[in-house]
Amino acid sequence: MSTLFNPPHTSQNTLEALVSNWLRLNNIPQIGYIRLSTSATKLSCSLSQLLTKSHSQLSAIGWSSEQVNAMSINNKTLSKQMAQTLAWICESDQHHFVSLECEDYPPLLKQISRPPLFLFVSGNIALLSQPQIAFVGSRKASFSAVQTTHDLIQNLAEHTCALSVSGLALGIDAACHQASLANNLPTIGVLGCGVDVVYPKRHKQLYMDVAQSGALVSEFLLGTFPVATMFPRRNRIISGMSLGTVVVEAKIKSGSLVTAKYAIEQNREVFAIPNNVNNPNAHGCHWLIKQGAKLTEDIQDILDEIPSIAKQPKKADNKTHEDLASDLLLDSVDYAATSIDSIVKLTAMPLKEVLLQLLEYELRGLITSTAQGYVKLKAK
Repeated sequence: MSTLFNPPHTSQNTLEALVSNWLRLNNIPQIGYIRLSTSATKLSCSLSQLLTKSHSQLSAIGWSSEQVNAMSINNKTLSKQMAQTLAWICESDQHHFVSLECEDYPPLLKQISRPPLFLFVSGNIALLSQPQIAFVGSRKASFSAVQTTHDLIQNLAEHTCALSVSGLALGIDAACHQASLANNLPTIGVLGCGVDVVYPKRHKQLYMDVAQSGALVSEFLLGTFPVATMFPRRNRIISGMSLGTVVVEAKIKSGSLVTAKYAIEQNREVFAIPNNVNNPNAHGCHWLIKQGAKLTEDIQDILDEIPSIAKQPKKADNKTHEDLASDLLLDSVDYAATSIDSIVKLTAMPLKEVLLQLLEYELRGLITSTAQGYVKLKAK
């Protein structure tokens, strides 16, 4: 039986029973997925069928009386959780509760060592079964890192059939979701709190936009507010759902490297973006590259490792935009700030023409202007 909660034509009694079963398993003290899985194997049953086993059967495989009694449907805490969950499900046909035994549970997430027993999902549940690439990085992201994220997401949308996944945090996470929305690419936000809790609060609009165009996912009970210990759990889901994790910018000691560590343990691809060696937020990426992560400059580096997500090539378009400005001008702008005087000297072009063509490059996202001069963001 599918354990997707809130399917069409599901009776209220069936819905309550399904929610009750998985919340009861979740409420057993000092027993997590591994112990539950081992118990199910010993008793030759599925996880949900553990609830049908007798006190003596469970005691025989090492369960305490406290653990067996915790599954009682008369538990007050359980009753409150059930009422809250059922009310939330009934609020919208975009609210879902998906158990580990459900066909809509993310297939890659089932393969990790400690998958969540269930997920709360707000949004398009079908997205959970599609190919996904995770993007993580510093909360205090540099301009260059944000721009790189936008470029990668744009190319992900153009050249692959994969969705984006991130954690709805500040910095790179937000850049990932915002760029995805701008490029009409469905995006999934994995939360380190209840799926009904907006965190950080400044992301309220982004939270709503992701829920509407993509999906929000959490393993935590409704109403759960974030604490530091929850984010590593959130990070294992981000990497676990994804074919690969792209670390755009990160310190050595950061949640992004925790996510990369999980990805490695889960036998997933890890990609790292190189950056200025003087940028402390780049040290984590450089360390990952030294450890064997794929040095990543553009979407092709991701496709080289995960060719299955590539879109079928289209016929070549004879139109080109490369004649809008001269190669000499772009070549005169460095990846470090280059003054306008240097550009004029290197190109031997009139100042007025240089400024006009630099503006064209800036509008195309090839360069950006700073107080120190112009900085190249990418080649043509």
